[in-house]
Amino acid sequence: MSGRMLAEVKVFGPRSCQVQPHADEEWSVSSVSRSATSGGTDRVVEEFTLKGGDEPPAALQSMSSNADHVFAYDQQHIFQLSRAAGQGCVCERIEAAGCVVQEFSADTESIVVTFLVDDVPTLREIVDDLQSEGETVKLRRLLEDTSTETDRPVVLNHAKLTGRQREVLARAHEMGYFEHPRDATAGDVADALDISTSTFTEHLAAAQRKLLDDLLASR
Repeated sequence: MSGRMLAEVKVFGPRSCQVQPHADEEWSVSSVSRSATSGGTDRVVEEFTLKGGDEPPAALQSMSSNADHVFAYDQQHIFQLSRAAGQGCVCERIEAAGCVVQEFSADTESIVVTFLVDDVPTLREIVDDLQSEGETVKLRRLLEDTSTETDRPVVLNHAKLTGRQREVLARAHEMGYFEHPRDATAGDVADALDISTSTFTEHLAAAQRKLLDDLLASR
């Protein structure tokens, strides 16, 4: 394949992100920018914007927040925090693969990141790596550079899925597990299927990987 691809990935329940927890039911994170601090200290300064509701965001009133409120305009609030580098958050994992995060958003359930990636093998490696950082990773969008290659249809082979994997996917979709924000948690879906949460996530990850293999192989 010639040309790069624009990928948009959604990560549910990110474990290492220090920005996403500042979102609440009315206020979501609409952007993030980062820079390394001077003086050789292995730290990163992040600024993020909360955009949303009529009432002040909970982060303004939280005494336990590790972020400082630095600016406000037009129903948007900018916060700044300093943290140690190399914590393995979603953005750092993507950057470690040689990609640059172009867009970032977050709510109480998940984060969405957009980035350019050179090739399919690199994208597969990033998705696999992100599986260890969140409950579920979903590839929401994949665009090719159509100036060098025309779009081609994608064929997904559902026969690759086991009956249990199809059942898990169908029930998760039916209960709104893939919605943004979620209508059901992994535990809710697992209970409905009468299986453990860990078994549910294992079946879901396996099913998504099989479908993702077909999707990316068709590019």
